[in-house]
Amino acid sequence: MPPRVWLLVLVGLGLAYDSAVFGLGALIGEGATLHGMSVGRFVGHVVLTPLLVVWAGEWLLPGRRVWAWLFAGALVIWGVLEDLVHLSLIPREYAGTLRYVPETPSGPPFPALVVSAVLLIAGIMLWRRAGWPWLALATLVLIAASAAAFAVPPLGNAGEAVLLAALVATERGSGRREPRDNQRRGFTAPPLLLVFRRARTG
Repeated sequence: MPPRVWLLVLVGLGLAYDSAVFGLGALIGEGATLHGMSVGRFVGHVVLTPLLVVWAGEWLLPGRRVWAWLFAGALVIWGVLEDLVHLSLIPREYAGTLRYVPETPSGPPFPALVVSAVLLIAGIMLWRRAGWPWLALATLVLIAASAAAFAVPPLGNAGEAVLLAALVATERGSGRREPRDNQRRGFTAPPLLLVFRRARTG
């Protein structure tokens, strides 16, 4: 399995953990256990979400993985300073669920917005070069769902699930395109298509 696929695995595990804590909150109940698990949710978002920049870097900066990792590292540091250093959580109920949320919201999650912008650019490149619209569309769904999540929190998890499905589909679908399909469309296959195809055949 190519190394970048492990990035999606890690992000997927983080999203699964986030959804599990959100869904089990009422069952676990208010207290130190749920509070500690909720801190893990925020740590996971800050540390794992920027990994998608490295994944997208296969499209935007082929052969420059070091820069993608440095950029992702900068986003992690930004997220730690913005969201974790002064993190203070309080319990809040919504539609029969119980979760811990920041006592003082820090405003828009700028590192996550940067990641979304990078994914959208990569998705648009895929759409133009390979006729694959799903990553771009899923990123737009995520952005809309994240905005709506301020009023309806479960929508944030739903948007993340849609994006993860699109990322996995992109990985699987990219390896199924034949070179002659690319030639017929009149473009050179993006780097990730070539890397993925070599990994499957090698």
